[in-house]
This record gives sequence, C-alpha cells and structure tokens, in this order.
Amino acid sequence: GFPKYTDFKPSLRIFSLCASFQRSNSHDKVRKIVAEEGRAARNLIAWSVPLENKEEEAKSKSNSSGSSRAQRINSGQQRNKKQVGLPPGVLLDKGAEKSPTKARQPRKVDLRARYWAFLFDNLRRAVDEIYVTCESDQSVVECKEVLMMLNNYVRDFKALIDWIQLQEKLEKTDAQNRPTSLAWEVRKMSPGRHVMPSPSADRMVPSPGARRTLNFGGPPPTLAAARLSHTGPSWADRVRCTQSVPPSNQMAISPVEKPGKKDAEGWETVQRGRTAKPRSAAIVAKVSPVLAHVIPKQESTKGNQCHQSPQEEQQPQPQCPPAKDSITLPCVQPQSMAEVLAKKEELADRLEKANEEAIASAIAEEEQLTREIQAENNELETDNESDFSASIGNGGCGANIDWSDMLADYDAREPWRQNTSWGDMVEEEPARPPGHGIHMHEKLSSPSRKRTIAESKKKHEEKQLKAQQLRDKLREEKTLKLQKLLEREKEVRKWKEELLEQRRRMMEEKLLHAELKRELQLQAIVKKAQEEEAKVNEIAFINTLEAQNKRHDALAKLNEYEQRLNELQEERQRRQEEKQARDEAVQERKRVLEAERQARVEELLIRRKEQEARIEQQRQEKEKAREDAARERARDREERLAALSAAQQEAMEELQKKIQMKHDESSRRHMEQIEQRKEKAAELSSGRHANTDYAPKLTPYERKKQCSLCCVVITSEVHLFSHTKGKRHQQAVRDSSSIQGRELSDEEVEHLSLKKYIVDIVTDSSVSSESTKDGEERQKARKKAKKLRARMNSRAKEYETSMEAKSQVPDSPYKAKLQRLVKDLLKQLQGQDSGQWANSKVSGLDRTLGEIARILEKQNNADQVAFQVGGGLSALEHILHVITAASTPTAVTRIPLKSLCAAVNTYYLACSCCPHNCSYVLFSNKIALLMDLLLHQLTLYVPDEDKSIFGRSVNKQVFEGLTTGLLQTIATILGSLWPHISESGQGENIPISSPDAKVKLATEFFNTRTQDLISYVVNMGLIDKLYGCFLSVQGPVDEHPKMSSFLQQASALLHSMCKLCFAVTGRAPSIFDNKRQDPTGLTALLQSTDLVGVVHTLYCILLHSFLPESASQSQEPYGPGVIQVALQGIRFLNSFALLDLSAFQSVLGAEGLSLAFRHIVSSLLWYCSQHSSEELLHEVIICVGYFTVNHPDNQVIVQSGRQPSVLQKLCQLPFQYFSHPRLIRVLFPSLISACYNNSQNKVILQQEMSCVLLATFIQDCATNEKELDNKTKQTVCQPLDYCELSNRFPRDQWDSALQFFLKKQEE
Repeated sequence: GFPKYTDFKPSLRIFSLCASFQRSNSHDKVRKIVAEEGRAARNLIAWSVPLENKEEEAKSKSNSSGSSRAQRINSGQQRNKKQVGLPPGVLLDKGAEKSPTKARQPRKVDLRARYWAFLFDNLRRAVDEIYVTCESDQSVVECKEVLMMLNNYVRDFKALIDWIQLQEKLEKTDAQNRPTSLAWEVRKMSPGRHVMPSPSADRMVPSPGARRTLNFGGPPPTLAAARLSHTGPSWADRVRCTQSVPPSNQMAISPVEKPGKKDAEGWETVQRGRTAKPRSAAIVAKVSPVLAHVIPKQESTKGNQCHQSPQEEQQPQPQCPPAKDSITLPCVQPQSMAEVLAKKEELADRLEKANEEAIASAIAEEEQLTREIQAENNELETDNESDFSASIGNGGCGANIDWSDMLADYDAREPWRQNTSWGDMVEEEPARPPGHGIHMHEKLSSPSRKRTIAESKKKHEEKQLKAQQLRDKLREEKTLKLQKLLEREKEVRKWKEELLEQRRRMMEEKLLHAELKRELQLQAIVKKAQEEEAKVNEIAFINTLEAQNKRHDALAKLNEYEQRLNELQEERQRRQEEKQARDEAVQERKRVLEAERQARVEELLIRRKEQEARIEQQRQEKEKAREDAARERARDREERLAALSAAQQEAMEELQKKIQMKHDESSRRHMEQIEQRKEKAAELSSGRHANTDYAPKLTPYERKKQCSLCCVVITSEVHLFSHTKGKRHQQAVRDSSSIQGRELSDEEVEHLSLKKYIVDIVTDSSVSSESTKDGEERQKARKKAKKLRARMNSRAKEYETSMEAKSQVPDSPYKAKLQRLVKDLLKQLQGQDSGQWANSKVSGLDRTLGEIARILEKQNNADQVAFQVGGGLSALEHILHVITAASTPTAVTRIPLKSLCAAVNTYYLACSCCPHNCSYVLFSNKIALLMDLLLHQLTLYVPDEDKSIFGRSVNKQVFEGLTTGLLQTIATILGSLWPHISESGQGENIPISSPDAKVKLATEFFNTRTQDLISYVVNMGLIDKLYGCFLSVQGPVDEHPKMSSFLQQASALLHSMCKLCFAVTGRAPSIFDNKRQDPTGLTALLQSTDLVGVVHTLYCILLHSFLPESASQSQEPYGPGVIQVALQGIRFLNSFALLDLSAFQSVLGAEGLSLAFRHIVSSLLWYCSQHSSEELLHEVIICVGYFTVNHPDNQVIVQSGRQPSVLQKLCQLPFQYFSHPRLIRVLFPSLISACYNNSQNKVILQQEMSCVLLATFIQDCATNEKELDNKTKQTVCQPLDYCELSNRFPRDQWDSALQFFLKKQEE
C-alpha cells in the first residue's frame, strides 16, 4: 500500500511509482495511455513498471506498510474516545499489493477508474486521520492550518477549471479570431513538501528551470546512466580497473554493475541486472590495448547541464596508435625461410587485425561525435523554446526525469529498499509539528514583510538580469563545448585517414610478401618436378629389365610346351594305329559271325513255312467241325425259343388279367373319390363354400373330366368350379332338366351337374392328330426362325461395318484397366484347348471377371461403353459359347458353372442402366446369341412333351443360377430399349436433310430390328419352354429362392417383350382400338399358352394351402421373393393388356382361369392392406381395371365369391386413395371400369362411397385433357402413363359414364 501522505514530493513520488510498476507487464499499454490522456496520466505509471524480485519486494513492502499503517491507525484510535470506524479497505490494502506473479486469470479493469478510486481513498484516509488528530489534540490552530490548506486547494482547482475552459475556448475559436498569446494562473508547489532521503539521492539534482517529463521512447538505461555521470574516467577505464581518483561531485558506480572475471589482457566482464550489454561496450571490447581508452563520450541529460562546468565536461583525447615501425617483433633465429615467412605472415595478420579494429573504433567514434554535434546544434536552437515550454508545463519547477533516469534511480534504491522497512522510511521523513504551517503563513503574510511596488519591480528586474547572465553563460559553455567537439571530430578524422593509409601500406607489403612467397613456391615445384623426373626414369629402367626377364622366361616355357606337344602327338598317333589294327580284327570276327547267323535264319524260315502249312490244315479241319456244331446249336435254340415264347404268352395273358383287375379296382376307387368330390362340390356350391377357407387346387387331373352337357373338357378342380358356376352351364342344366315344371335352384343345378353331367374321359382319340399338327407347326416355326436369323445376321454385319469407322473409346476413369482386362480374357481364351480347363486357369478367369464386375458395378456409362468398345462383350460371348457343348443335363462343361455365372453377371452389369450398350447388343445381333444360349439351357431341362402333360417332367436344375442370369440379362437389355435410343445407331449413317426425317428413319430401323427379334423368339420355341417351366410349379416357392428368382426374371422378360412389341407395332395410341395387327405373332402365342402359365404359377405360389385371409396375424403369408414374382407377373399381365386388351380379357375371363385370377387379386389386395407395398397394389388395381373395362362377364367375376369381394376390397382401401390426387388417378379409373353399365356393381360401390366422386373425377379429367391438348400432344414413342384416364377407360364413353354415375344420385 501507499503511505498516508496525499501530497508527495518528487523523490517520494518517483519511488512510489517505481514500487508499483509491478501491476502491469506491458510498456506499450502505458505509452498508449500517456499518449491519450496527456499529463493527467502521469501517475498511471504506478501500475506498469516491471521489477526484478516482484514477489519478495511486494511482500516486504506490503508487510512493512501494513504494519506501520496499522500502528498509526491503532494509535489514532487510542487517542480517539469515540472509536471512529474505518473502512475495510484500509486494513485490506496489503492484499492488493501482492505480486502479480501468482497464477490468476487477468481481469479487464479500467486503470483510470482504479487510479481515481485510489487517489480518493488516500484523500479520504488522510482527511479522516487529520480530523482524528485535531479532535484528540483539541487544537484550534491545527484546525485553522487544515482550513488554510483546503482553501488553497479549492483555489487551485477553480483555477484549473478556468484554464480548461480557456483551452476549450481557444480550440473552438477560428484561426482569424484566435489570440496570439494567453495568460493563466499556474499552480504553486504544495507548501511544506519535502524530499524523502535515500542512499542515491545525489543522482537526482533538480533544476528549477527543468521540465518534468516521462520519456518512454528514450535511450536504453545504460546510456541514461552514462548521461547522469558528470565527469570522470571513461567506462572502459573503470572496467579495466584503471580509474583515477574521482572528483568530489562524481556519481558513485551503480550497485547493479557487478565486476566479473578478468581476461588475458586485463579486461573485466561487466553484467547489468536489467539490460543487455550496450553496443558501445561491444565495440570497445574488440579494440586493441593501444585503443582501450578511446571511448565515445556520452553527454549528460539536460536536467544536469546547469550544474556542470566546462572543465568537468572535458574528456581525455584519444591517443593515436603507434606507427608500424614502433611495433617491435621478437628476434628469433628461424630454422628455414618458410618458417621466417610464416612468422612474418602471422605478425602481419595480427597487425592487420589490430588496424581493422582501430579503424572500426575510429569510424564509430566519428559517427558518435557527429551525432553529439548535431544534438548540440539542436539544443542551441531550441534552448529558448524548451525553457519557455518547461516553465509553462511545470510552473518553473520540478525535476528532469525520463524513463531511463527513473529505472537507474530504481536500481540504485534496490539495496536501500531491501534493508529498510516502511516504518524506518516513515520515521526518516522530516518532522512537521502541528500548527507550523499556519504559523509560517501568518509570519510570511504579516504587513511588515510586504514590499512596495518599486521594491518588487526592482527585485524582479534583478532576478531577470541574473537569469539572463546565467543563460548567456550557459550558451557560451555550450558554444565552447561544440567547438571542442568539432576539434575532436577533426582529430578523429585525421586519425582515421592515417589508419586507412597504414592499412593501404600494409596491403602493399602483404602483396609483395605474397609475390615473394609465390616465387619460392614455384622454385620448390620446379625442384620437386626434377626430382620426380629422375625417379620416373629410374623406374622405367627397372621396368625394362623386368620385362626382358619375363620375356626370356616366357620363351623358355614356350619351347618346353612345344616339346611336350610333340611328344603327346606322337603318343596319340601310336595309339591310333593300334586301335585301327584292333578294329580290323573285330570287323573280321563280325563278318564270320554274320555268315553263321544268316545260315541259321534261312534254316528257321524253312521250318516256319512247314509249321504254317500244318497249322492251316488243322484250322480248316477245326472250322468244319465248328460249323457242324453251330448248326446243331441253332436247331436247339430255335426249339427253346418256341417253348419260351409260348410260356411268355401265357404269362402275359395272366398279367393282363391281373392288370385289368387292378385297373377295375382303381377305377372303382376313383369313381368313389369322384362321387365324394361331387358331393363335396355340391355342398360347396350350395352356399357353404363362401364361409370356408377352402381354395380349389389348380393341379391337373390325372384323368381329365368332361361336361357331357356342354362338351367342355375340364382339366382341374379350379376349372370344375368355374364351369359349374358359369351362366352358360347353369342355363343348359335348367333347360335340360326341370322338376314338375318349376325352375331349379342354384344348389340343385350344381348338385345335378356334379352327379350327372361331369364324367371322366375314358379314351382320348384326338391326341395323336393334335400332336401331329403341333409337330408340323413346330417345323414351320423353325424354318421361319432360321430365315429370320439369317436376315438378322446380315443386318448385324452391316451395322458392325458402319460402326467400325466411327468406333471411338470414350474417356472413362477405368478405360486403361478395362482394356487390359479384356486383353487378359482374350489371352485366356486363346491359350486353351478343347479339353477341361485347369484350376489355375479357372481361378485366373474368375479373378479377371471379378475385377471387371467391380468396375462395372459402379454403373458409370463411360466405363460400360469403354468395355463394350474394347471388345468385352465379344469376349464374354466366347466364354458363354461353351454352354452349347453340353448335350445332356449331366454333361460337364469345359468351364465350371460358377465361372459361367460370373460371366453372365458381368454381361448383365455391362448392359445395366446403359442404353448405348443395350442398343449395340440389339443392332449387332448379340441378343440372338443370348436367346440361343437360353433356349439351349431350357431345352436341356424341359423336354418336348404333349400339351396334356406339359410341364410334368421338367428338371429342377433349370432353376439354377446360369439360366436365371441369362433371363435377367436379356430382360434388362430389352427393358432398356426404346425407339428414341436408336437415334445413335444405324440412322446416323444415312444422310438425311431434315432432322424429323432422320429421327423417323432411325425409329423405323429400330422397329424393324425389334420386330425381327420378337418374331425370332416366338418361332424358336423359347415361349413354349418358359410355359413348361411355369406349369411345373405346383406349390409354394418360399423355401426355394432360386426358383422364385427364376420366375421373377422370366416374368420380367415377358413384360419387356410385351412392352417392346407395343412400342414397335406402329398401332394407334389408344389401347381400346380393336383394329390392331401383330406381325410378330407374340399376341397369338401368349393367348394360346394362357399367358405362358403365369396365372397358373401365381395361383400355385399364392394359394397353395389356404386362403391368406384365414392365416393368423403373426404369420407372414408371403416372403419377399414371392412378392417380387407376383409384382413382375402382374406387370406382365398389364403389358399384355396394353398389347391386346380383348385377348387379355378373354384369356383371364375363361372358365379355367377366371376363378384363379379372382383368388389371386383378392389375396394380393388383402396382403397390400396388411403390409406396405404400394407398387404391387397399384399394379393390381390397374390390372383389375383392364380386366373389367367394357366386359360384363368379368365385371360379375370381381363382385362374386367370398366376402369381401374384389370390388369391396377396392372400395375399402385407405382414405388416401379417395383424397390424394396421385392415388385417386390410380384407383378411380379401375372403379369406373368395374361398375360402368353394371347395376349390381354400382350398388356395391354405393355402399362404400358416393358415385359423385367418380363423376367429378371424370369431369376433371376431361377438363385437364382439353388444356393438355391445347399445349402439346403425346407422341407415339413415349411410354403410356397408366394413371391417365384415357389409357384406362375409352375416351368416347366418358360422357355416358358420367351420366351413368350421376343417374342414381338424381333418382
């Protein structure tokens, strides 16, 4: 904390400021505050000065101040009888002075507000203590003294207000009316202010005319400390411990300068506690001992100039370095010239180094003298102005204090602060007895001390004269000092020039020395070269001698080698002669042996001929005997065969009798079962069937039945129920049978039908004729398929030729990798023979196909097209062509089935979501190869059978992955084709001037190719094979995912074919136009095969054991695979309805399929109501609409059967289908088709909803169609929108339908 004095003296204020600088670590913040606030912010420095030992000093100061202040407060309270209460801040100030080094978060505080609170806290505390003192002393004089001081302060602050107002008025006055001079009252020093004694008080010598400043941007502390020194030896002399006796007024050395260790030349290392080593010290440390005393002179501050004499400012002149001749070199007798030169060079380097250091010192001193001269000139020019400003700013009093002086004073006070407590500091203050101030005021204000105006004027003039003399004297001293500095600068420049000349002479001597050294070195090199040449000659002579010796040795060895060769040659020749003699003897012995062998061979040949003659004679004899025995055995065998045939005939007759007996027994049992079924059918037809969960089976009868009344063949139980409930059969029964003239009831009609008219077919004589006719038709279809295939191949070649000219691989991310993989495929195919592939080759093929599949799975069209252009599809065709080698279902192909499935999958990925590749497959006729492969697979597992038993002997291996993959690939390709895709195909190669004509020609080309493809599929027998596969399904497929996948892809293939056929047949946009032609024959084939058995399959997989409505809620009736099969099957039915609506209605409305279709639709509607499957539900609703539109018999079917019927389930759909516009467009057209011109259906409909909704929907559709016709018209090539009413109900019947649905409402 601070002492209780409110009015500080300069030295005590500086000390307090330095002691409280620990409150901030930022000098820039203090400078900024002083720049913004001006003189009023001087005391803010109390919060921003860093200290060395902050914690210890703050702790000691706070403890001492707190204890002393507590003693004074306690003493005051003992004197005061009223126990005056003090604020808690008085006792808690000790905590505010703690060191900021403690770990605490910095707080954003307003320094000005804190400083203002601090000042007022001091003022209040001082006034309170003065009041307590006066009250305890009971002294009036002390009270008067306090009043006098307070009056003075009131007068000062009023004058300050006037001065501030005067400044504001001056600033607001314009330049013309602004006065040239101003006068104001300056506040005097507080009476009775005193200086606090300190050990370094002699450092602060205040000058009455100096300015009180805070120089934050001044020189470093070391320079400031140097300027405070008046006279004395230089800093270098002090460091070298050669200081002379200082004068009496010389300042003592600061205690922070600690002498260090001496070096070899006697210099000391001096460290300062707060700043780094100054630049001047660094320069001096480099100078040689000759220049040690040449130190730049630092001028003292302006505050101390008025107390210096000219004699004290003089500095000793630098001594010039001795000349080169004065340097004595040690005389040592060298051993050689090289050592002499080396020693001389070393001494020259030392001299040059000393010279360089002296030059650097001279240049530095010259620069410093120049700066000092410039500073003196500036001081002479601004002397009067500075005096005037100092008198204005501080009232002619105060101390010249800058930042460096303050830091130096703070460093000087450090030991004194550490050794002195706050109590001692307070006791050292000079005593001020109470009442002394008022006494001195009255004494000085007495009338006897008042002077007259003349005396005051005279004394003022004497003061002005004395001040003028002092200024003149100071100006003369500064002029003299400037002259000395100029002379000193001339001497230093002259000394620098001498040093430079000396360096030049040294450089010339150094060059001469180098030349001499170079000559000596050249001589040494020549001498060394001569010595080396002599050595080389000697070595050459020695080498010559050695070479001659080696040559002599080599010749001797050569002679010895030739001699040995001659000896070896002679030995070899001698051995050769001996060997020839032995060979001649061997040959002679061989000739003798060969003659003997020839004689023996001739003898053996004669013997063999004789033996062969004997063997031939014996064989002839045996042959005769064998022929006789064979004739005897043949007679015996004929006799035995005759007896055996007679026995077999008897056994056959006996067996036929047994078979006939078993057949009769079986027929009897069968008739009993038929009777039971008839009774059950009669019970079911009598009305109880609607309340049971029984669903008739679609499994064909082993023995077909026939209605003898209607001459209709009944093939299954579903067909039986459908026929007996038909209107035509019931009417025929009523016409042929009547009981006593009354009409039979429905129960009686059905019972009579099952008992009397439904009979088994005993013989079927028409089978052979129908099979013959089917064989002829199949033969014609095959011939037509061959012709179509030839035409398609020729057009494909033309397309390939036209595409080769402009085939360009598009840029794709995996273009290079795909090309490399295709090349690998081709290499693997070429490197194989006709046998089974090895496991390593198969694994390599699988790896390549896997990499291609991973790239194509991303479905990037650029990658897919790059794969096709690179020949990838052709390579896959070569792989898949291996399938055709298998002729039986059990045959093993060259490539494993897994690899073939991977190839098919790769083919599928290359065409999936890529119309360009799909159109290429169509136009290049690669689709025909896929069709052939699929037909080959189906032919292996689906044998050709009679239509009566078709599908019963299908091999279940047909449902494996390879066939399913081919179906999926073909369905994907056909599903991606559409007429507008062919614009990038063949049509581009024909020059057409008009774009419309070009598009039309391209569309015609696409239509032609597509019609050929569909005709080829129809005639090649693929549909018949699929029909057999669909009929082979007789039960659920939930546990057979492969079978469900096969059925799904087959249905998708049929759906794509119908959609393509509808797009390319060139018919009218309206599907209700009966004038249609199908050149492909697809419609007739689908109609003849009952829609390829799709309805049969859907019935078997959906209603195999129970009606789905009767299943428990927890049981899942259908799996996801079954639902996908149902979705694709219903889509196929809808696409066939677009292709030929009348054929669609006649097939599904026939007696054999109408009941099955109703059960299928009812089951799917129930499933969609229990589970979320919007897509399937929409397809079923659309299918019901096409089934009933303009067909009264089919309208009756949807409202018959188990309740709720199909029509009721449609009316019971969720509310969104009757409120949401998108769902209304799906449901309402089907309701209109099912109820139009059918009163019974309309009544059922009105039980669930109002017919006005349908009428309003028809009106809205008519309005929207008129608006759409005004804007644009639908083109033929665009797919039809199933949600449009014009595609679901004939446009020409809208008005009559509107009247029909409004008619009942009006009644």
